[in-house]
Amino acid sequence: MTHEAGQLIAGQYRLVAEIGRGGFGVVWRARDERIHRDVAVKELFLPSYLHTDQRQERHRRSLREARSAARIDHPAAVTVHDVVEHDGGPWIIMELIEGRPLHSIVRTDGPLPPLRTAEIALDILGALHAAHTAGVIHRDVKPANVLIAERGAVLTDFGIAIIEGDPALTHSGFMMGAPAYTAPERARGEPAVPASDLWSLGTTLFFAVEGRRPYPGSNPNAVLHAVLEQEPPEAPHAGPLAPVIAGLLRKDAAARLTAPQAAALIAAILERPVPPMAVPAPRRARRPGRIALGVLAAVTAGLLPGSLLASDEPARSALRTTMPGPRSLGVLTDRVRLYTVALSPDGRTLAAGGEDRTVRLWDVAARRPTATLSGHEHTVFAAAFSPDGRTLATGGYDGKVLLWDVPRRRRIAVIDLGERVGTVAFSPDGRVLACAESGGVRLWDVRTRKWTRTLRAADESSYTAAFSPQGTLAVAGDSAVRLLPPGPRRRVATLDRVDSTVAGLAFDPTGETLAAAGFDGTVRVWNLRERRAATLTGSDRTLTAVAAGGRHIVAAGGDRIMLWNAVTHRPVATLTGHTDVVYGLSLSSDGRLLASAATDRTVRLWALR
Repeated sequence: MTHEAGQLIAGQYRLVAEIGRGGFGVVWRARDERIHRDVAVKELFLPSYLHTDQRQERHRRSLREARSAARIDHPAAVTVHDVVEHDGGPWIIMELIEGRPLHSIVRTDGPLPPLRTAEIALDILGALHAAHTAGVIHRDVKPANVLIAERGAVLTDFGIAIIEGDPALTHSGFMMGAPAYTAPERARGEPAVPASDLWSLGTTLFFAVEGRRPYPGSNPNAVLHAVLEQEPPEAPHAGPLAPVIAGLLRKDAAARLTAPQAAALIAAILERPVPPMAVPAPRRARRPGRIALGVLAAVTAGLLPGSLLASDEPARSALRTTMPGPRSLGVLTDRVRLYTVALSPDGRTLAAGGEDRTVRLWDVAARRPTATLSGHEHTVFAAAFSPDGRTLATGGYDGKVLLWDVPRRRRIAVIDLGERVGTVAFSPDGRVLACAESGGVRLWDVRTRKWTRTLRAADESSYTAAFSPQGTLAVAGDSAVRLLPPGPRRRVATLDRVDSTVAGLAFDPTGETLAAAGFDGTVRVWNLRERRAATLTGSDRTLTAVAAGGRHIVAAGGDRIMLWNAVTHRPVATLTGHTDVVYGLSLSSDGRLLASAATDRTVRLWALR
């Protein structure tokens, strides 16, 4: 239901004006007519396509978010007053804070001075220490969730927090939150710990003083790769705060600065007494707060991270049973960790790229390498064949897309984007190459060798892209899936909002089905002709790639590959054999041959029926 200003929510809260909107909810300024105070109310989106148990799960998450924040007694943590139901959905009632989100301040006004950043850090450290003492791990500390108000910095959005002792509403393999601010242990799929929040605070402080993220990337997988494999960069503008940021960004969680240690260092920088960080006294009543106007861009920007669907044990049982049909055809062993794979349209040639900056071409039938293409200056993350199979596009961490003449095994063009490339995709006529990087998706005319268009969205932080056989371009990031129809005057339209960062997009050969793999472990599937959507569940891992074709929709999570029936959407098989994370999937045009590439230095070939 669409709500408007003037409506009364739960018989008590009169909506005044919309403050902010995100993929998972909308925040309103409202008036509590019983006690005559201004509040912020967050309306949580419950998509109509969710089943009853999934809607109940989403509802439980909203209650959990409120309980998380209610357990924390600290002036730098937003107060939650109540949770109510209205029109069948949950609404969270919060204090209203006059302020601006940190990410908006930095983007508008530029990086902050080190001493101002230190003051913000001291406030947030206090809120985190209070949360950790109360048994709550935030899991989504980032600039959008730090509000700069009159009373100081305030930490918002405990929507995906873990409460110690609370029944788990998430699966252990999921990586939730913003990839750019995710600690290494969480990127490896390990449980969140208090030190994970402190790493995220370190990346947030880096952003504040430098005006950029320490680990940029063209897509979530590229960012996580950098978090795991690269040492944290120095913060040249951090001044006296540099040792604190470095101490918070230690890859070993056990060696990371604790909240009291970091607070002591910052207090010395600011020449202030060390703030007490003891176990807080029993929670006392707090006077009504003030709310944020610009604030709630922060409260909604990443506000309610993707809901996790309820566990479906029958689906899990089906996944654990390998259906007769899919079978291994062999293993192609490489010498480096691989991050992308592509099958040529005829299925005869395979391209795989990885950390040694090269792309290997393989003869699929003979199971042997035929050429090594060199030219990238960093890890290769993307590869795609043209529709005729004669041209190969590869994209890398070096910010370049290279075009190769496949029959002649030579490079024919270098496209410098200046940003790390996460996805490359040819249009069905081979005339347009879509290149996805951290700033958006850029379209390159293959014949004129010129850029023709750049697609950007203000609320997106990362992109992936795919063309349908009809020429429709799908792009996605961390809040929505959008479609760009073919044609000279085409406009981008939002297909659907998503609850989790999209790691991969794939059309089936008919172009009627679009699949999106999410970091929440689910695959969203849209029937574009009938305008229907479904959610495929059964995975307990963060998904990193997706493919669609023939009878199957395929997704990779961790070292496993899951298959669902493309018509019934039921899980039919799990393919195992890889020993490390699978980052690349490619299906032949008939959907019968699947190739998977992983950081275990192998490409595996599978026969699907």
